[in-house]
Amino acid sequence: MKKLLTLLYLVVSSMSQAQNCTIDYTQTQVGIYPNSLPTGTVGQPYSQDLTFVMPTDTLGYDFTNFHILSVALPVGLSWACNNNNVNCDYNPQVSAYGCVHISGTPLLAGTYNVEVTVLADLTILSGYPFVFQLQLEILPSSASISNNGFNSIGAPACAPALVHFSNNHPGLLHYTWDFGNGNISYAENPSAQYYPNPGTYLVQYTAYANLDTNQVYTLNQLMVTSMSNYGGGFPSFENADAYFKILENGNLVYQSTIIGNQNPPVQWTLNLNLNPNSSYVIEIWEADNSYGEPLFGADDYMGSHPLHINGCIGCGAGTSIINYTTATQQILPTPQTTTVDTIVIYALPPTPLITYDSLLHTLSTPNLGFAYQWYYNGSPVAGANAATHVVYQSGAYSLVAVNPNGCVAFSDTLSAIYCSPFLQAQLTENNGTLVVSNTAQNASFTWSLDGQILPNQQGNTLAIQENGNYQCIVTDAFGCTDTTNLLLIEVGVASNTAMPPEIFPNPAKDFLNISLPSDWLGSTIEIIDLFGKVVFIQDSSTQACSIPVNRIQSGTYLIQFTKQNKRCQKLIFISSSN
Repeated sequence: MKKLLTLLYLVVSSMSQAQNCTIDYTQTQVGIYPNSLPTGTVGQPYSQDLTFVMPTDTLGYDFTNFHILSVALPVGLSWACNNNNVNCDYNPQVSAYGCVHISGTPLLAGTYNVEVTVLADLTILSGYPFVFQLQLEILPSSASISNNGFNSIGAPACAPALVHFSNNHPGLLHYTWDFGNGNISYAENPSAQYYPNPGTYLVQYTAYANLDTNQVYTLNQLMVTSMSNYGGGFPSFENADAYFKILENGNLVYQSTIIGNQNPPVQWTLNLNLNPNSSYVIEIWEADNSYGEPLFGADDYMGSHPLHINGCIGCGAGTSIINYTTATQQILPTPQTTTVDTIVIYALPPTPLITYDSLLHTLSTPNLGFAYQWYYNGSPVAGANAATHVVYQSGAYSLVAVNPNGCVAFSDTLSAIYCSPFLQAQLTENNGTLVVSNTAQNASFTWSLDGQILPNQQGNTLAIQENGNYQCIVTDAFGCTDTTNLLLIEVGVASNTAMPPEIFPNPAKDFLNISLPSDWLGSTIEIIDLFGKVVFIQDSSTQACSIPVNRIQSGTYLIQFTKQNKRCQKLIFISSSN
């Protein structure tokens, strides 16, 4: 059976992935196509079809079903097989092809080992698990903004953010940048801008091809405050009919309306632009003939005044006194390009708080509705995207929370210890040397002979010096201990181990028969699933017994015999009708 399972693993190992989509029927060899996943980018939609070609038999035994149990993906991605209607079960005797579609938007950059768990059934075995891996790289976000005036790289982003700006109109005379964060720049290519807090920032960009600035002067008001010696004779005996003229370089450019039959003060409002390079004269007139009073003769010229560009109060114009005001306005150059755009900086999620329940060997965090990604010893655990994570390896764990904007917050690192019941150290003898195998890395060893500790013996090998019962306690780097089998050494005689219990049939369907050597009589019998849960326990009272397994779910289990300081473990396969 061991040889069959090894070959099964080699045959199926090329199926390290699969599930939904358009099948590539050009592939005929057993395996996954494509054999590597294309790179993804945070914030960018990801879609990939995987075709797998299944083997139909091995060592003369037919495969009857392949069940895709799970595909562990980076947070933000999901999978679907192309036959969800039958629970992702594939019968290779009907068709050797299957397909899986991976899609979504990845939220967190990193290099992930995408794990695919497949349960394989043969005519003699069912529910045998295989876990396969395929690497997937998710690149960081390359968010940017582009418009007519400038490009920015690094936004939208999560606070704090450093955003780089590039000028789309190089080579002009002048630039003005207002980045919305309190910083102003006049550089053609400004330095990167720091945005420490979340918010929406208005960026204003102006580019000038020329810097010509013009001053505009406007005569906007004139008042005649007094006037004398007008009318048909002297002294005047009629009411005034005043108006004025403005001459530019001796040429008439403006003449006001007549304010008739009203003595000063009289006033006009106007909007006459003045050229600072020209000479202007104001002439004050009193209308007679032009106002329909021919009896008084021609219009009376009261006098003139050279116009001052900045205005004048109480200035004389012949027999008249006038006030006038001017307005000055600076006309700035017209920009070639003006652009306004926004930079959006998102808030981070709150820092996740993680705890470890050593009894359930489960890590957890309050579920605040974010996406989650668990890390083990600094590397992301593919598919570990829930608020809880069951620990099967001791080590340093941390959690990343990802909000809908793709912003992340990192928890502190927590050490979680899990002492696996499936790692059973084995003690054997080889040419006068005892060897401990099947141990954790960086483990320490404590040897005993006939129950007494042997000093100064910390390696995984021990040279035999005398007869007796040898045993070794193995302690891993996290303090988990495991005791090997007891090995009897008799110098000059071959080494003997206590005969282990015998179990049959394996696989078992309805009953599992057990034959116990006398050394194991009175031991505790436990059946444990692959998650460490004890599904059956019983103390043995006879050397032969039969355990009903028809109510235990089909799958792979560990059967464990424990008596005092001895323990024996074996893998069993249950194919029940349940």
